[in-house]
Amino acid sequence: MEWLLYASAAVAAAAFLLLVVYIARTLVVLQETLRRLTAAVGHTEEQVQAVAREVTELLHTANDIAGDVQKKVEKLNSAVEAVSEVGDAVRSFNRALQQTAAALSARAGGGRKKWRKTLRWANVLLDLREKWRERERLREQEGMQNGEK
Repeated sequence: MEWLLYASAAVAAAAFLLLVVYIARTLVVLQETLRRLTAAVGHTEEQVQAVAREVTELLHTANDIAGDVQKKVEKLNSAVEAVSEVGDAVRSFNRALQQTAAALSARAGGGRKKWRKTLRWANVLLDLREKWRERERLREQEGMQNGEK
């Protein structure tokens, strides 16, 4: 029976050896996996740093663009204010022009009556002159017919 004890010890040793080999293989695979994971994390960290640099550059560019836009908006505001002032000046000029036109029209209203009266008298005088000339022509024609010259 002693051999049974040796045999069982040998089986236990073989099982322990198999267990050690299996654990050793698992640890080797785990070590390889950790090495790959470390390499992947290192690569990922490099990519994150590259992306962070790009994002930083983009933020600086965006800030520069925002500053440029703000400057241009300020310039545009002054241009809009200038256009508004020009519009106010044009409105003031139009009001003054309307007032002047109204004043001239009021003055011309009284003058129109005088002009009409003057033109009527001028027409009457022109009619009288025309009638006078007509009579003179008739007299001359009658005188020629009667032998007078």
